Amino acid sequence: MPLNWEPGEKVIVPPPKTVEEMLEREASDYEMVDFYLAKKELT
Repeated sequence: MPLNWEPGEKVIVPPPKTVEEMLEREASDYEMVDFYLAKKELT
């Protein structure tokens, strides 16, 4: 998480390792910035 991260903000998740994982992310609740950069709610 970034140094200035505040509770309630989305976190950046590691890039996908496979094309299948990338496609799963696109269909999920991740906020896709690009194919290698995704954010999600921290639960």
